[in-house]
Amino acid sequence: MFVISKLKLVLIVSAVWVSLLLVLQQQAAAACRIVINKGTNQLAFFKDDILLDVFPVATGRQPGYTPEGNWEVVVKLVYPSWRSPAGGPLIPGGVPENPLGPRWLGLNALGTGGSSYGVHGNNNPSSIGTYASSGCIRMYNDDILWLYDRVPLGTEVSIINSAENLNDWKNIARVTVNGSAPDFQPHLGPVQAGVTTFLPVRPVATAMGYQLFWDEVDHVLTLANSEREISITPGSDRVILNNKVLTAERAPFLLEDRIFVDTTFFESFMDAETSLEDNNRTLALKHPVDSAYSGLARYHLSLQIDGKSVDLPEELTPFREGQHILVPVRKVCTAAGVAVSWNEAAKSVEIIRRGKCVSIPVNGSSVLIDGTAIATPANIRVLNGISFIDLSFLRNVFGFLTDLDSNTRVLKISTDFTGVLSSPALANY
Repeated sequence: MFVISKLKLVLIVSAVWVSLLLVLQQQAAAACRIVINKGTNQLAFFKDDILLDVFPVATGRQPGYTPEGNWEVVVKLVYPSWRSPAGGPLIPGGVPENPLGPRWLGLNALGTGGSSYGVHGNNNPSSIGTYASSGCIRMYNDDILWLYDRVPLGTEVSIINSAENLNDWKNIARVTVNGSAPDFQPHLGPVQAGVTTFLPVRPVATAMGYQLFWDEVDHVLTLANSEREISITPGSDRVILNNKVLTAERAPFLLEDRIFVDTTFFESFMDAETSLEDNNRTLALKHPVDSAYSGLARYHLSLQIDGKSVDLPEELTPFREGQHILVPVRKVCTAAGVAVSWNEAAKSVEIIRRGKCVSIPVNGSSVLIDGTAIATPANIRVLNGISFIDLSFLRNVFGFLTDLDSNTRVLKISTDFTGVLSSPALANY
């Protein structure tokens, strides 16, 4: 009796696991969909109802060879073997003579089990775009490799016969930034969600001269240049632009581990000029990239000096430059009780503290301390008449203690060496 009960329990648990696997498979398949148009020899791939891309294909030599209807992917094979329908030897996968290419997505078309009709690669790329097969759907090998990794078993495949160009399902076919195409990943450029076109924000923002920073803990992406710092979160329509909370027309979303934003985002928040060219099929973005300020990323933070809060208006917002933090010289030094002046003749910033005179030429020449050149770089940058200096320079030359909490964005500077900062890593920022 115990053995029978144990057997029943095993059968019940197995049934539950099978049901769970079926549900997960159905959910994964529901997220993907393929449409194949025999009339134009094109294949459209959708994920989560978003059209990612349209591919050229080859279909049957005769109109009835490639069966129209709604089917499913029921078999997936890597380097499938092949035997001619007329007979002959079995040709193994992965050899040049095999016409199926590197991957096979078998369909249950016309009640078959996935070995008669399928989407696959080829060994005759010149046939793509023509009517050449015995009923299967041929793709370029690079395309089937990309598609295969994204198509789960159970994916719906609709085969239609229409004169409609599936590329017209995308409002925007091409994007340029200042006349050049951004570096999109294959098949992950403009995507179409209903009537709205979305773009991957990273390659477009990079082409516009922005730097990008990803916060893995809070899942926040920050885009910054010398004038703007923009923070967005996938799934949220909240946009923080230079510390102001704004609302996007449509929330950004994650697709293939990339964040996509709608085309209005670049004009609304990134100050880009947008226009449509080539019969409204090309989105042209224009955004001047100032090479003089390249590498600078605006970095809003709260500043405390010797325990007192220091107000930083927008024009005095610090910057990130690689691993360095640049702070406004006059504001920080004055709040720290250090005398600062401008030497017009030498074109240098003069800082005097406890009898030590530091002269920092803005042309990048060596820093002078009491007239003697030192090797420590100040990394001084001048933007709109305001001088910004490397925080580490103030620490190394004047002995300031610095403590930056990157999570709260609070920068603490101490010139009182009898006090102790909250963080033990006083030299880190």
